[in-house]
Amino acid sequence: MNKPADNISLRRSKKLTVCLTLGVILLLFLIVQSAVIKSGALAGDAGIFVTTDKLVYGPGDKIGLNINVDSGEESLSGNLIISVYPPASPRAPERLSGEPVSQAVIDQEFRVSGQNGLLYETDVAKLSAGTGGFPVKISLVGEQGEMLSGTTWLAVVEPGARGPIDLVLLWTAGSPPERGPQGVFETIRLLERCRDEPRTPDSLLQHHEMAARYPNIRTTYAFEGSLLDQISDMSDGFALAAENGDIPGAGEDAPLEAAQLAASCLESLRDLAETGNAEIIATPYQFASLPLLAREGWADGSGQYRIGHDVLTSALALPAVPKGAYVPNLDLTTDSLRYVAATGGEYAVLAGSIRQSVAGRIQPGELLFRLRDLGGERITAIFADDDASAVLLGEAPDPNAFFAVLANAYRSTESPLVVAASPVSNPALTADDRARVYAELSLQPWIQTLTLGQAKNKYRPGTEPVTLQRYVDPLEEGYITRTYYQELARVHELFEAYRVAVDTDEPKLLELVKNMYTAESGYFLRPNASPEEANLGLAYLEHVNSFVEGELAGIEVKVKTPWLQRNAEGEALVTIQNGNHYPFNMRLVLAGEAVEFPGEGSQDIRLQPGSMEIRVPYRSEGWSGITASLESRGNSLVADSAGIRPVTSRVWIVLIAGLLATAGGASYYLFVMRRR
Repeated sequence: MNKPADNISLRRSKKLTVCLTLGVILLLFLIVQSAVIKSGALAGDAGIFVTTDKLVYGPGDKIGLNINVDSGEESLSGNLIISVYPPASPRAPERLSGEPVSQAVIDQEFRVSGQNGLLYETDVAKLSAGTGGFPVKISLVGEQGEMLSGTTWLAVVEPGARGPIDLVLLWTAGSPPERGPQGVFETIRLLERCRDEPRTPDSLLQHHEMAARYPNIRTTYAFEGSLLDQISDMSDGFALAAENGDIPGAGEDAPLEAAQLAASCLESLRDLAETGNAEIIATPYQFASLPLLAREGWADGSGQYRIGHDVLTSALALPAVPKGAYVPNLDLTTDSLRYVAATGGEYAVLAGSIRQSVAGRIQPGELLFRLRDLGGERITAIFADDDASAVLLGEAPDPNAFFAVLANAYRSTESPLVVAASPVSNPALTADDRARVYAELSLQPWIQTLTLGQAKNKYRPGTEPVTLQRYVDPLEEGYITRTYYQELARVHELFEAYRVAVDTDEPKLLELVKNMYTAESGYFLRPNASPEEANLGLAYLEHVNSFVEGELAGIEVKVKTPWLQRNAEGEALVTIQNGNHYPFNMRLVLAGEAVEFPGEGSQDIRLQPGSMEIRVPYRSEGWSGITASLESRGNSLVADSAGIRPVTSRVWIVLIAGLLATAGGASYYLFVMRRR
């Protein structure tokens, strides 16, 4: 047996070992964190940034590269090298791997401490570049290898080598909801996009300006319905919420200047629609995820397009509803194709990756397809070039990479058509960069721009319709997104039951529908939605939920049955009270366990304001109950129940005998026993 002193010494030794081990682990952790922070600072602050003096070069042109080297807080020195790689896709991960087609030293003793810039001049011949879109890397290489690097693209084209390629540019413009569910605007960020000075990068005034400045460049535009709806309402004068957000009543009227800004913005968009080089296509009221709506079996996609059509044509004073349609995120599935086709859309741009989901006979060189779903709905699909769409109208636009894509397309003989379509609601390309791109396009004879409708007519599909077989689960996992969607699904079920029950000319219905469609916006359902965004969406859902429940509270149903009935057959009296000022179309459903209805146990009724009574015969073999409910789309909205108490002849005899016996006993007690 160990002595107590030995045990104490052993415990102290173990504690010391544990403390030393934890100390070493903590020290190593701090060293690693310090290295990570240092490398992160270097990676975040340091790098080589390159711009070119032109976006497109000919075989004999001079090239000017403006190179800015930022070493962060480091002092570095080495060889500054330019490497040109074979033509590649801007999204290809291996575009800078393998052997370069040429390599040259820009500066053998380049030193940098902080920032150092230089202008490097060369020509296409010295870089051994033929024609196409070439990835270029500028790197600072020391004894231990590459320390810093930066990339750009060179588009080298020999005009006249073949006929011009056709280019379609599809630009989108949308806006997060800026007014609350009661219609009071909580922010005026949208108006900032309507100011002439200063101009925001996503200015709405740029569109008409581009059309006027570059009349030979054709562009197709897709404006979100709710964006135009908000601008139209602002132009008529609007209420602005107070800083504390209490609405309505706590706010104030926006200044007259705000309404004038909105009116001038709307006029600019109307002028754009009247130009000869712009095409306006239809969009849903909100840029919602059509595959998500279709997966749930909701008809909202078709409704979104219908309201989007109405808002678009009225706001921009269009003479007719456009035949072309924009699919949000360029994302379409077999079950969401009907949304575009069923509302009059004849053609739409889809993401190029969807082409792989087309099943059917495809002719070589076919550019457009007549797509059909399993129900027979059809549209003409024009597939976007995913490279051109991403590098010009995606999250990180790069005009050099865009022209590299066009140069590769011109160099190839496979396709004469390139479609650059916006996969996001508001392209990140600034107005200045866009003007630079348009100016370059206007100078290049090997590029001819078309609108989407012109491309559809020129490359009309000549094959029989092919089937789209594409099913996806568009809902990204995430706590906020998933929680928001669950509330959306619950309120949507209640909303649809109410919508089907009331007439479409009910004035409040359109406002309610717009609130519901706003809650379906991709702004709230995107994977990285913030709690603030989700809370705004939940405010719309709460408004819809409260309104519907308040209207349904004005409807009451009562069912009455006889207190006792002499046989199995009876008659229920159903009284329905509608306290609202408008009628409802509902289905009265009666049900009960072991209860039969010789007539109709359910019937469609039109419930006018006021009261109505309905008598329903029934048959029951024993004591039971009956429930009367008013339903819409299979959902019970209001219900009441009553008991069924049939009493047969034998039971009546027993009851009467019992009553007589009771009466006789009472009489005997009163008149005989009590006297005794």
